[in-house]
Amino acid sequence: MDRREFIKSCSLIAVMGLLFGCRKLPLEEVAKLGESAANGPTIKQFEDEVKLAMSQASKPLDLVKVPRPGMLDIPGASSLNRFGMAIDLDLCDGCGDCILACNLENNVPLVPASDASRGRFMHWIEMRGNVPFMCSHCGKAPCEKVCPTGAANHTPDGLSAMMYKRCTGSRYCGANCPVQARKFNFNDAQKLGLARKFNEEVPLRSKGVMEKCSLCLHRLQNDRLKFKTHHAVAGVAEKMLPGVSTENVAEEWRGRGVTTACSDACKRRAIIFGNWLDEKSPLVQLTKDRVLYAPRELAPLDPSIVFMRGRR
Repeated sequence: MDRREFIKSCSLIAVMGLLFGCRKLPLEEVAKLGESAANGPTIKQFEDEVKLAMSQASKPLDLVKVPRPGMLDIPGASSLNRFGMAIDLDLCDGCGDCILACNLENNVPLVPASDASRGRFMHWIEMRGNVPFMCSHCGKAPCEKVCPTGAANHTPDGLSAMMYKRCTGSRYCGANCPVQARKFNFNDAQKLGLARKFNEEVPLRSKGVMEKCSLCLHRLQNDRLKFKTHHAVAGVAEKMLPGVSTENVAEEWRGRGVTTACSDACKRRAIIFGNWLDEKSPLVQLTKDRVLYAPRELAPLDPSIVFMRGRR
């Protein structure tokens, strides 16, 4: 091995150690961190706002049957991955724990009392028909088609993503969403003392941008990077130690083991996250023989997040 290969292998091993040392914080641990800080809203304020939002929730869900999501019909779509969720209506009791977990995981800010009185919250998850509802990450997302800057865009893995730095606040995407799943940030939450950075991996958004569910994109990115690093280190190890076996190293990244904050927080395990194109994914396994539904307005748009109940 020459000097360059040696330095490269050492660097990869160091990075791998850092990545595998990272972990996601449980909700109760995040809460402790938040309560101990002095510069921002308390966990109690976030809990109270969630309760207020739930007490005002009145929008119903008009659900219709839909087929199981398959490979995306968009240019550059992955044939291996399409991430999404299924919400089990037979298990969900409408407790709202998923809303609070999402708010803390994604640094969703509080809103002024005047906004709250009108039911204008920034929550990426809200209750509709007493069940959690969020952006459905439609395969044929109408919001993306009208974005003038490309801030609203689709990833090859099925996520309808937001690039906040590109967002100019035109609100065209919000107007073109048939279920109003996007939230416009009317306030400078940081200046008003309504924001707190519980999760360093998710940026605080500025006034004048659209926000929405990201399907915990940062967790997927972390896992993808960990997978690539593991592969790179395994390759170097195989060169250095020819006898080392790498036959159990997966060839392709499938996002196995990744969860979202809302699915982690659900005590009844009513929210299942996974990969629609992976037969080993819990999303595929737990939705087999179940009847899948989506809001009537979204059914023709190929949503990645669906609801389920009963058996076929």
